[in-house]
Amino acid sequence: MLTCAIIVGMNTTKHTVKYPDGHVLLRNLNKEYPVISYGKGIELFDLDGKRYVDAAGGALSISLGHGNYELVNDITEQLSRVGYVNGTQFTSTTMEEFADRLAVLAKPLGLDRIAVLNSGSEAIEAAIKYVRQLWVDRGQPKKTKLISRTPGYHGNTLFALSASGRPHYKKLYGPLLSDVLTVTAPYGYRSPVDDYEGMGADYYARELEALIQKEGADSIMAFIFEPVSGSSCGAATPPKNYFATIQEICKRHDILMIADEVMCGSGRTGLFFACEHYGIKPDVLVLGKSINSGYIPTSVVMVKDSDVQTIKEKSGYFMHAQTYLQSPAMAATGLAVLKYMERHRTLEKARAPAEAFQRRLREEISPLDFVGNISGIGHMAGVEFVEDVATKRAFARSEKVVERFVTHAQNQGLILWPNSGQANGVDGDLVMLGPPFTASTRELEEVVTLLKKAVQTFGFKTS
Repeated sequence: MLTCAIIVGMNTTKHTVKYPDGHVLLRNLNKEYPVISYGKGIELFDLDGKRYVDAAGGALSISLGHGNYELVNDITEQLSRVGYVNGTQFTSTTMEEFADRLAVLAKPLGLDRIAVLNSGSEAIEAAIKYVRQLWVDRGQPKKTKLISRTPGYHGNTLFALSASGRPHYKKLYGPLLSDVLTVTAPYGYRSPVDDYEGMGADYYARELEALIQKEGADSIMAFIFEPVSGSSCGAATPPKNYFATIQEICKRHDILMIADEVMCGSGRTGLFFACEHYGIKPDVLVLGKSINSGYIPTSVVMVKDSDVQTIKEKSGYFMHAQTYLQSPAMAATGLAVLKYMERHRTLEKARAPAEAFQRRLREEISPLDFVGNISGIGHMAGVEFVEDVATKRAFARSEKVVERFVTHAQNQGLILWPNSGQANGVDGDLVMLGPPFTASTRELEEVVTLLKKAVQTFGFKTS
């Protein structure tokens, strides 16, 4: 509320901001931004008092709701003791407890060493650098290549963007990016395999095997993947046996597996780690977003102690360093989230509302005009819009369908997360939903109702 008072004091008449108002470098220089006053649970309120239902959880980050004072108090208590120490010189009680709790959760995955950083993009960069150092310390410096999937997304820092299978994102920064090998991401709606569940795993496995044979396994350091795809494929889930097959291939060719759970992890899919759904035991796992619930940027890189032993015996230390590595403030945020979820049995209580949410999306939204596909699991779902449902033909990118739709929905009080390009690298329009895990069944029903109204009242075709 203090922030609200400051904003009102500075500008008592203007409740929206559009460039060149103010001094913020706005993301969209042609958009008018409402100024948010406060949030509570699944709701946000702007300075005019307008209510918004945050069905996207920000950017699928808000796991435990806006205005969660339990979290704020836990984080503040730590900050009142010490907010920062240099991670190359000290650790802290908060960092140690956070790492201990995560290690217990990740014991079935075999991951027991934790590094804490800021954003998910940062953590992906650190994870890739860690893998590279590990191969050098293992005496295999020729392993330099990374395999990723397209469509896919791993962040907006330069190498994370290089690893992201989004051609339209790379257009501007292309000259600055590194070469990364790619295979097709499993996306049932646009899969080249008719029998996605029955034959999909074999198809994608053959593609990966062919790439490894072409490039040479001795040159490939890792395969990076999202266990459940993020906005690039609209929360698409893999076909049966996909990860069992991929894991076997990587193990046989001595290629490490990096699980990017920045969006799908920390409980977003109903289990704390999305890898648990598919029996994956990655060599490296990255968390972000929901591990901090949007309160203080916090991300995590999780690795195996046996691999850390190799680095200890060779390099002696992990070469990657950043100012806020292992910061008590970030550790306090992640620790507060874990304690809250344990105290309130959040994931257990969220299971039934999430299942009802996924069911209602398919029952209420799938039959609507221009809805091509709905996919998702837990508190994570994607809705793809198409110009022709029968042929799955995407709208032309020039029509900016998803951008216009998200604005339309927001005007009606519903916040969604947009993505484009999944159909062919250029065309394709989808929205993501990622409400807080604490949302009630009634609140999730309202999300579906508002989404249905937005679809029914939106002019998909402008001519």
